[in-house]
Amino acid sequence: MIFGMLARGTVLAVAVAVAAPAIAGQDVRQRPPGQSRDRADDRVIKGDAGRDDGTPSVAIRNDRDRAGRPSTSDAKYDAGMAMIRAKNPGKAVELMRPVLADFERQYAGEKRDMFCAVTPEQSSRYLADAAKANRPALAIDAGWCRAQYVTGYALIDLQRLPEAQTAFERLVRFAPQNARYLNELGYIFMKQKKWRESLETYRRAEAAADLSPDRVTEERCLALKGVGYNLIELGDFNAAEAAYRKCLNIDPDDEDSPRELEYIQEQRKLTV
Repeated sequence: MIFGMLARGTVLAVAVAVAAPAIAGQDVRQRPPGQSRDRADDRVIKGDAGRDDGTPSVAIRNDRDRAGRPSTSDAKYDAGMAMIRAKNPGKAVELMRPVLADFERQYAGEKRDMFCAVTPEQSSRYLADAAKANRPALAIDAGWCRAQYVTGYALIDLQRLPEAQTAFERLVRFAPQNARYLNELGYIFMKQKKWRESLETYRRAEAAADLSPDRVTEERCLALKGVGYNLIELGDFNAAEAAYRKCLNIDPDDEDSPRELEYIQEQRKLTV
């Protein structure tokens, strides 16, 4: 998938790994995962369901059945990602439909705030935020979020960007501190040349990266490159340069940032 950006050449979307004759380009999208590494949610995080001290009760669900086996939604997630890696995103969307439909049936009429987390760090943040706001909350298993992620990712590959945006906007309402989901939403905005919306979303992804401890470097650097790209489009070369240099401080081997820094220097010469 190649995405042209104004006068900046092209961006290579590595999900499809196509060589791009870019003047300046960068990886601003996730690679589709293999077997999911986000399995921290498979561990039960126990909540106190009967407190009377004014703290909202938070029910915690787990995405394994009682025998300890992966849930059906977990297996479908893996199958959906396999279809994306096989460049069959339409089939991935089809596989996720029953998972999403089951979620809608199961939680129809639910009044509590719902969230899903894929790391203990994210769960802790959501629980703390609910308690601070004194709002009842329900933590659902991550199966639904995974299914929504596969659906949104596949819709991007299908170039159905408005639908992909809707999918990821809903997803980040349930998982507002998931850097991976935020990075994908930032990418969708970028593809639609919604620079300010993309910039804001990438900044949220950068701030949330610490809550994905197995992917901190990847998520934060990806977010910073998205920040830098949008800032260039908005004409703020100094802030863009700072974002790319921050990425290089995190990952000195990043190959995109030096090219973008060179592009910034070229643009500065043209504006003198």
